[in-house]
Amino acid sequence: MTEFSLPQAQHLIYGLPAPELVEATINDQTLTLHQSVAAPLVKLCDALAHAGLGIKIVSHWRSFDHQCRIWREKWEGQRPLLDRASNRLETQSLNSESKFAAMCFWSALPGLSRHHWGTDFDIFLAAPIAAGHTVELTQQEFAQQGVCAELNRWLEAHLEEYGFFRPYQQAQGGVSPEPWHISYFPVAEPLRKKIEATEVASLLTQSELPEKQFLLGRLENYINKFVNNIAQPKNTAVKL
Repeated sequence: MTEFSLPQAQHLIYGLPAPELVEATINDQTLTLHQSVAAPLVKLCDALAHAGLGIKIVSHWRSFDHQCRIWREKWEGQRPLLDRASNRLETQSLNSESKFAAMCFWSALPGLSRHHWGTDFDIFLAAPIAAGHTVELTQQEFAQQGVCAELNRWLEAHLEEYGFFRPYQQAQGGVSPEPWHISYFPVAEPLRKKIEATEVASLLTQSELPEKQFLLGRLENYINKFVNNIAQPKNTAVKL
């Protein structure tokens, strides 16, 4: 694991090891998450199971190093790169600006992923997975005729009752809609507000990401457009 010079109090925000992170077994899955989110997540999973909508958590806490690996592999064409309509792009044919724009639709810049906080999860219905469906995390899977359509409807009606919301529920000019991405608002929102561009810049400079100067030149705009430009909970009680 890469060693970074950053105050311990800021580690959690940027995906570095932090005392607030714990391991918990939920739905027979061992997850790393924020200690204050474990109990609410159990309640949510129990409610979904009671509704006949058992889920699998397909992504939970993600370290800065892990996010760097995802970003680097997409940038270098080792992972698929998609456009807003989920069509695959030919990475090698794109210049840096076009590649960056496409990546920002689906992948967070390391240090700025909500998955760093242990508050955010990607979820999917368990039944299709058990039946052999390969999870792709596309909007089509959660659309009206998709395999997770019923889960999507339940989340729309009930998710906020458990303190969670979907930060990328609709297109707002930033991250593409991710109906599978849920976040525990009471913990996640204060962490988002603690992000400092100078600290992210320091992490990126110390990392082994390609074209770091290119990324640093777009950092402030990225934070405004893709980190702070999120949907808000509809239920005002969730914000308390």
